[in-house]
Amino acid sequence: MILDEKNRENLVFLILQFFDEEGYEESLHLLEQDSGVYFDFSYFSRAILNGNWKDAEEYLSAFTSPDANTFSRKMFFDLFKWKFCEATDRSGGSESVNVFSKDLRRIPVLKDDSFENLVEVFAIDDRIPEQTCCVDKAPGRAKLCVDLYKLAESNPSLCGKLEFPKLNKSALLSLISLICPKGHGRKGGLKEDLIFLILQFLFEAKYKNTLHKLEQETKVFFNLNYLVEVMKLGELGKAEEYLGSFTDSGDNKYSTAMFLEIQKLKCLKSTEWEVATPSGSLDITSPKIKLHASVAILAKKNPVLKDKLKFPSMEKSRLLTLMKQTLDWWISPSCNNSSSMENIPVVSYLCGTSSYFKNKFKKTRPRKNNCKPNEINDVSQCNALVLPDYCSAERIARLTYSPSGDYILALAEDATHKLWTWSSGQNEFSKYTPRILMENIFPKPRLHQPQSGKTMKNEMAASVQDSTSCFAIKGSYLFSTSGGRIAVFDLKSFEKVAVFGSSTPMATYFIFIPGDLLAVGLDDGSILIHCLSSRKVIEKLEGHDQKITCLAFSRCFSILVSSDSDGKLCLWSTKSWVQLTSNNSTHEFCTRSDLESSSLVTHIQFDPYQIEILVTHQGWISIYEAPSLDCRVQWVPDESGTSITSATYSSDGEIIYVGFGSGAIKILDSKTLLTICRIDLTSLTQPIPSDIRLEVYPTVIAAHPSHPCQISAGLSNGKVIVLQPLWSGGWGEATPPENDGDYPDDSDHSY
Repeated sequence: MILDEKNRENLVFLILQFFDEEGYEESLHLLEQDSGVYFDFSYFSRAILNGNWKDAEEYLSAFTSPDANTFSRKMFFDLFKWKFCEATDRSGGSESVNVFSKDLRRIPVLKDDSFENLVEVFAIDDRIPEQTCCVDKAPGRAKLCVDLYKLAESNPSLCGKLEFPKLNKSALLSLISLICPKGHGRKGGLKEDLIFLILQFLFEAKYKNTLHKLEQETKVFFNLNYLVEVMKLGELGKAEEYLGSFTDSGDNKYSTAMFLEIQKLKCLKSTEWEVATPSGSLDITSPKIKLHASVAILAKKNPVLKDKLKFPSMEKSRLLTLMKQTLDWWISPSCNNSSSMENIPVVSYLCGTSSYFKNKFKKTRPRKNNCKPNEINDVSQCNALVLPDYCSAERIARLTYSPSGDYILALAEDATHKLWTWSSGQNEFSKYTPRILMENIFPKPRLHQPQSGKTMKNEMAASVQDSTSCFAIKGSYLFSTSGGRIAVFDLKSFEKVAVFGSSTPMATYFIFIPGDLLAVGLDDGSILIHCLSSRKVIEKLEGHDQKITCLAFSRCFSILVSSDSDGKLCLWSTKSWVQLTSNNSTHEFCTRSDLESSSLVTHIQFDPYQIEILVTHQGWISIYEAPSLDCRVQWVPDESGTSITSATYSSDGEIIYVGFGSGAIKILDSKTLLTICRIDLTSLTQPIPSDIRLEVYPTVIAAHPSHPCQISAGLSNGKVIVLQPLWSGGWGEATPPENDGDYPDDSDHSY
């Protein structure tokens, strides 16, 4: 389904109307600025009439700039001129000149008439009597608004944005009511459902300002990730404001404690009494880290917040899809009578999954830290599904889910790709995931093969021992290499549409960076930044001496992190492409003699908040904070004589999956790195398909993008197995819960 830009614009107008009718005023004007589809001149003029010059300037700046055109330049000049005049009245000439000259620097070109106006403005000096401060400013401000409106009407930057389209009352809510049967909404009703749908739309459209303001104004979802993010960025005023939108410090003991912890962070920041730890040392007792963790734990226990921490799972672009389906029905040629409700598309649910597939059990009591980890040694103890395969038996080198979780893609060491889908159609990807598949309701997975019979196979490196496999997905295209040049495949037809780069130096890892960029790490230690649209290399980053083993990008900080085979980490700005800092992770932790040969960094990955970095060595894993590259915590496995083959965060960042050459998978709590569960993959695979050898181990692990408890493991014998716990409580639960009730969160966390 193609959702064009016109649909998005129409939806923004519907959302703006909904915000206006519901009184979400701050979200309303932030979305106007973030989207740029409508310039509310009445709001702009109210800000001027009330003397809110900062609000007026920020609002205008969201749509145009002084150097955009003559009309914009004149609008800003008139705004600054009047602001200057009133500053003169309030505080005298010296300060007002400073105020205006600062604004004046933003005006790129002054025409003769503007210069004359400027001279007149500066002619106002300290001789103005004090009583002018009390003069009614309303007539002058009103005239300014009239002049600015005339300029706005002629301004090409605001063309078509001054009139709001005519819509029926409550158009968006009526649309939702039309397609959703009564009684199928969440407990908050259709309006709450609609708010969740809008929040998802704002998140996908990257309207972050509007998103978090709407969370505060509607109070249906408390975004703990955002609260933690602004605290870690040191924006404690924002953190306090966000928390204050949902609860007061006097609501209960948890709210009191949360505000108190933020106050402690403020004190910590202002007094700077926290002593920085030397590079290479481990300090999990850092006051700052403990306070961040404490606020998160208190939020989960707080009765005011705990029911607002869960965002419903839903299909991607759910609101856009629903709107387009309904509009397609409304204008369909087959619909002869537009007033007829016959055959209107109806959905049984708006947010979340279909009621048939909802979890049967609610959350279960978290495992206490002193409890023994859950052991899984038999297929009866978990859901296990080996994906059908009649291709290569070479070990799996790379493995991933699609961004929406509707297919799994693997790359074997013989350069062959394998793709599994859950669709009964020939060339389409199903929306059904392995989680649903395991309930034996929908068609089983199949190894996808287009009708053309084509296969996706990479060029091989001249020396197999030196080859490094890597791939990345962009839309419906796969970029992949197995030591030769980088190939681009169409995932629908398996057609190879392009080949670029060279085999010397060899590409060893690459990722996509927003802005149409591809970062490619090479075996000579350099990193090339390709612009895909221009097909040119725009930057070459040099900070490593050994081959690049992995790359990771954080949108939160606009940084790229790279690792090499010598254990060195480098952090780069993606705005200036300068190296910001570096660190040798092999010197962080190496107390056991058998780890000295296991220092190779095999993988790096940002957590879902894009704040912390999971660094995987063959002998241990570490978690670093960005952008400082300070080590927060490290973990060395109990068993010796076996190496870590893979490690990855779950989609919610709460747990870490670690694979071993011994055939085991350990599941850790990401905050404490305590083991929650251990899966013996060797014994697990014995009863299922006989072509799986006993001596198998996980070579790579991929986490489902939206189901935190589901993983896929690529095996040393070329097979891929999908794993999921039996019970809804997660991997730490060995038996089903005693009842369906909610349990208090009384787990004893240590940080």
